[in-house]
Amino acid sequence: MDYTIFYKKSYDKGIVTDSVEYDYFFSGYDGCERTLTIFEKINAHNKLWIDFPHYKNSITGANVYKSSLYDEDVFFIELFSQVRFEKTSKICIDITGFIRPHLIFFIKYLYWIGIKKIDFLYTEPLLYNNAEETTFSGFVDVVRTIEGCGSEINLPNTEHDILIIAAGYDDNLIARVSNYKSKIKKRYYIIGFPSLQPDMYQENILKLYQAKDSIGHRIDKYAPAFDPFVTAEVINEIVNENPDHSNIYLSPLSTKPQTLGIAFYYLWNYEKKPINIIFPFSNNYLPKTASGIKKTWKYTFELPL
Repeated sequence: MDYTIFYKKSYDKGIVTDSVEYDYFFSGYDGCERTLTIFEKINAHNKLWIDFPHYKNSITGANVYKSSLYDEDVFFIELFSQVRFEKTSKICIDITGFIRPHLIFFIKYLYWIGIKKIDFLYTEPLLYNNAEETTFSGFVDVVRTIEGCGSEINLPNTEHDILIIAAGYDDNLIARVSNYKSKIKKRYYIIGFPSLQPDMYQENILKLYQAKDSIGHRIDKYAPAFDPFVTAEVINEIVNENPDHSNIYLSPLSTKPQTLGIAFYYLWNYEKKPINIIFPFSNNYLPKTASGIKKTWKYTFELPL
């Protein structure tokens, strides 16, 4: 399967010109200009801000979904009881402000209930406020499998396990996941190249260097920071390069589009391969870590039957 054949399109400066009218539009509230701008422009019958407790926001309103529960499955319980999706519902999700494991669980839930097509939006920033020193998350409480994203066919022989990390700015997260799976010999790190901005590639490499003691020997691979479908294709190539693999562990620690790529590959393969998505969980995330709007991407997921 060629994962790069799926649809994507970009819009300059966040000006989404499509005339699609969605049944539901969801966006993670992080207070950034790039999420606020898109929320106003999208045409949908139902628009909802998802207010994650991790950001410590204080927004209220009829179009805000809030929960004090942190874990990705229980956080959405009330939302799923309120919203009645149809298999044909037109759904759009702005992933820019979403917490990564919650985004992946949300997508898996929509897949579970039979949704076959979802549009995703992601808006690139002009810059991260503190360059390579930008902090996105706080203390890591635990590294574990994202709910609903563990394999039912984990193999007892772990000698040929593979760890694939989409590696971003947070060297602490990279180190925690690398240490968690320290016995795995084959470790791949997908680096965002081309990056969202030219200097972001160098900043990304600096952060990997800071985590070198935990990473040990690494095998670098590259996928555009803005392209989930190429990311899925690179994962596919890594797996195919290791035909004798046992269990596969994926960890989305880079951009939200690359997180989408991990979710996309997982949904197309989890029933036939021993794939698990693992993540270093924190209850604290910093809002407003980026400034400006470069462009907005639209990705259309067509999910397997």
